[in-house]
Amino acid sequence: MSELDGADNGYRVHVCYGPHCTPRGGRSLVPAFEAAIRRAGLGDRVEVLATSCRARCEDGPSVNVYPGPTFYGWVEESDIDTIVEEHLVGGRPVARLLVRPRPVRPVGRQRYTGKARRWTG
Repeated sequence: MSELDGADNGYRVHVCYGPHCTPRGGRSLVPAFEAAIRRAGLGDRVEVLATSCRARCEDGPSVNVYPGPTFYGWVEESDIDTIVEEHLVGGRPVARLLVRPRPVRPVGRQRYTGKARRWTG
């Protein structure tokens, strides 16, 4: 799928399936999002993806919405209709579920080697 760059082109919803989010209810969020998106008539404009750990374990289950990204934490099934209606339909993130983005911290020192086209440690 091509990069989605706005509400006119659609949204991507990333639901964490990591080892901390899954037991807190993350796995049940994907089918709930898919159903709510269909009910809202957005099935062809919103893609829902189960992802690996999003490194937001203390906020889990976590959901990221793109474009943005918008970071949601402590998402429960009861929050999904609100996210779909307010954010995916209305274009307004749900303030009570927002968590602040954190900078990505590299693991160890790495450098890019152009010839090998890979990162080395």
